[in-house]
Amino acid sequence: MKKQWVRVAGLLFSMGDLCAVGYAQTGGVTAKVPFKFSVAGRTFGAGDYRIDVGSQQVTVVSLRDGRTVAMVLANKVTGKDPGKTGRIVFRCYRENCFLGEVWSPRADEGRKVMTTGAEREAARVGEERYFAVMGAEK
Repeated sequence: MKKQWVRVAGLLFSMGDLCAVGYAQTGGVTAKVPFKFSVAGRTFGAGDYRIDVGSQQVTVVSLRDGRTVAMVLANKVTGKDPGKTGRIVFRCYRENCFLGEVWSPRADEGRKVMTTGAEREAARVGEERYFAVMGAEK
């Protein structure tokens, strides 16, 4: 019985990886993020990331080597120019930054990541600031 659960879990993880690959083809932004940030309840250190937006509400965060580290729901948003290389917008409260928006240069609209309980808690004790990280040239 335990082996069956392990197989099912492995299959689900594999299917998640395939979904991430499908969304990667829709558009995204590769950038060097100079500070730690949180998304989907996890905190990631400064470094090189690729954030892909899909045609659905899923946004995928990957490391430079292509490993998916987070998937999060995000709503469509309009009104900003993504620029030539795209941009990633973070909502920050004191030293806590959260992934806020992703603007792919290949899409007409961006994605706005929903706020989490941890972000709402951080907002109570700190003033909100926005930081935009521009995408890297290819």
